[in-house]
Amino acid sequence: MSRKSRFEYIGEKRRAYTKSGKAKRSRILDEVCETLGYTRKYVIKLLTGNIRYRERKGRGRTYGTSALENVRRIWESVGCPCTTYFVSELPRIVREYEECIALIKPKEDKTAILSMSASTLDRAFKGLPRIKPFATKYNRRSGVNRPILDAIECKSGEEVMACHVRPGDTQIDTVAHSGGDMRGNFFWTLTQTDRNTQWTEITTTWNRGMHNTVSALKRLERRFPFPITAEHVDNGPEFINYAMAEMHGKRKEISISRSRFYRKNDNAHVEQKNGSVVRELFGELRLDCQDLEPDLMRLEAEWSDYCNFFRPTKMIVAKTKKPDGKGYVRKYQAGGPKTPYQRVLDSGILSEEDAKALTERYRSLNGIQLYQQVVRRLKRILRRQEAWRDKKRDAQKVFLEARLADSALRAAPSGTSASPVLKDEAIDLRPNRLSIRQRKMQSVQYLTNKKNNRQLSGAHPT
Repeated sequence: MSRKSRFEYIGEKRRAYTKSGKAKRSRILDEVCETLGYTRKYVIKLLTGNIRYRERKGRGRTYGTSALENVRRIWESVGCPCTTYFVSELPRIVREYEECIALIKPKEDKTAILSMSASTLDRAFKGLPRIKPFATKYNRRSGVNRPILDAIECKSGEEVMACHVRPGDTQIDTVAHSGGDMRGNFFWTLTQTDRNTQWTEITTTWNRGMHNTVSALKRLERRFPFPITAEHVDNGPEFINYAMAEMHGKRKEISISRSRFYRKNDNAHVEQKNGSVVRELFGELRLDCQDLEPDLMRLEAEWSDYCNFFRPTKMIVAKTKKPDGKGYVRKYQAGGPKTPYQRVLDSGILSEEDAKALTERYRSLNGIQLYQQVVRRLKRILRRQEAWRDKKRDAQKVFLEARLADSALRAAPSGTSASPVLKDEAIDLRPNRLSIRQRKMQSVQYLTNKKNNRQLSGAHPT
């Protein structure tokens, strides 16, 4: 509360205080003490008029605008150091600034700058960016590129409910098939889903480098039956990079946006598909045999067709908080669950030719046969993955055994090196039965010190 507001507030309460009875006065005192934080005796004096609240003026500005602008330029020219260190070297910095950059004008500003304290400079530099060499800050958690990050609109991908958007508003995310171990390279699945029709396409990519991700994203876009108008991604480095920026810079018809940090629900639709589509197919297995890439692409294309043509989903149209504040009441679209294929046809976004082609594609498929084909293909992939893993494990075992076999300690029968440089007679193979104290007394450091005869008597035990 400002001073002016406090003055007006006390004036209103003073008028009410003088016209009230004892009980109401007590309540007014309690209210004013709680609002302003003053003691009760001080509030009584304010309300009875014995002390008049007045605004106290400060001492005013000591340094002019010109001096503050000059000191800011000097501060930026030396790399925006901490004001405590800046003040300690201020005479030298001012001298070098005038020698190398510019004279401080008017001359009175130079005297004023040299007399400034660290607290004054803190107030003068408040809110100014600290410009340093290579000072562009990156998000160390995700490794993203800050200039590209700032160029992409940051918002929630769920601002408008999915039932109120046109088909083409998609969300994208990646799923790691690492088996819980993020070391090394392995396959990732790129998922793209439409919010309105829930049409979902997935494809595989080896690691998540930006060029592999861009190639996979182009494959997904070609498989959608309708044009894509928007893509919403998270802040991962596979999306925030120069390859993605170049691709979206050339295509003005598709807008791109990103989620807010630490807001997983900004990408809620694709996060749900990561579980119901990708994890349901692969689980938590590790897929790191690179020869499986063609088979994985065919598998995920078939699984996408099965989910889009033969797996119905529900569409939520309303969501309200329960009266007791625990949970929500959800209302779903009339007509019951529908497949994404049915939703695409009902949306009317397709032309007659495209709708006819999509219908013919649907009639050429059989849901049960497609599902059984997916299961058989997945089993073959898992067998090849397991065989490759066993082969890699055997190769590591052979390598370790070879290293042990080549070891000099392994080859020597006595457990010592069989190098010809060392003679057998020069090595004392007798077990060392000396105590720790006796071995210490045989050391060079101990023998070179000046010790008496009693101390040196045990230096050479027989």
